[in-house]
Amino acid sequence: MTLASGRRSVAFAMPEADARHVLAARALMEAGHEATLLTAAAAPQVAGVRTVALGADPAPDAVAAAVASAGADLVLLSAAMPRARDVARGARRALAALWLHDLIPLTERPAWRLRLARGLAGLPRRRVTPVPGLDPAAPPDPQARYLPWPVRRDPGVMPGRADAPVTVLALGALGVPGDNLDRVVDALRDAGRSGRARLVIADCASGAAGAPDARYLSWLKAVADDESWIDLRRDPPHAERVALYAQAHVCVLPVEDAALGHGPVEAMAYGAVPVISTGAGAAGYLTDGRDGLRVDVGASGALETALGQLVADTPYRARLAAGARATAEDAFSPAQFVARIEALAAEG
Repeated sequence: MTLASGRRSVAFAMPEADARHVLAARALMEAGHEATLLTAAAAPQVAGVRTVALGADPAPDAVAAAVASAGADLVLLSAAMPRARDVARGARRALAALWLHDLIPLTERPAWRLRLARGLAGLPRRRVTPVPGLDPAAPPDPQARYLPWPVRRDPGVMPGRADAPVTVLALGALGVPGDNLDRVVDALRDAGRSGRARLVIADCASGAAGAPDARYLSWLKAVADDESWIDLRRDPPHAERVALYAQAHVCVLPVEDAALGHGPVEAMAYGAVPVISTGAGAAGYLTDGRDGLRVDVGASGALETALGQLVADTPYRARLAAGARATAEDAFSPAQFVARIEALAAEG
């Protein structure tokens, strides 16, 4: 159903809700629409945001009832949502427009086996994705629409960077060697020991699922204990991560295999320069050298060169920081997100 006066009611169905989804819901509500977060895991109750926790294994009737109660005319269904078939069935019964949400780049078509599996599961062929792909000139999947999550600086958190040393915030999963936090340490070692740089390593669980590598985690802890210029933050809550964004001059995501990796994009709103591995989906958000840097972290010396120049060249760093904040305030603003949702809903 479509609400009066062009208002929309949008439901996001996902395994769990985080700050991105809450901001998206708030952006819609501030624009006069309605929003509901349907989650499998217990969702944090946030003032003004309607959340419904379905549980990990809800009965089909309970799922249908939850979808119906949302009153949505547009449902964005995560491909990873438990009981996705039942959510899709409930959305169709409610005559809501239904789109699948996945992390396959806009410029790639899902493999035919995946398309077949989704079809057999009753999931829609058309999809939205926050991952643009690395080549902006590549043709998009005709069944896909680009829908990046919005970012916005918390007005209560002002950037509070010291002039020196340059603070680099590195995001990754502390126990996953493939997230390459050790390479960031090596790239900044000389600058850190000379007092020109400070490194904050924050666990954001961006790596592959599974048990952490105990030896790698022990090495990171030992390095942080031995090197006074390194600060290790274990599983910081969202409010602490926001404070870290506001203090950082540079935010680096060195992981070589991340479907998205949204942390540096959030940091852009605070004027931190994003340095994103070309192995992360969020690298496609950047225009290299204008609002951040894309780095092939597997290439010898590439990360050291990129971070070294940012530490040493203040005007260069300031120019990229200004570009990063401008991009965040334009391309990834809540207003742009709402406009994209309204265009999506208009397709029916």
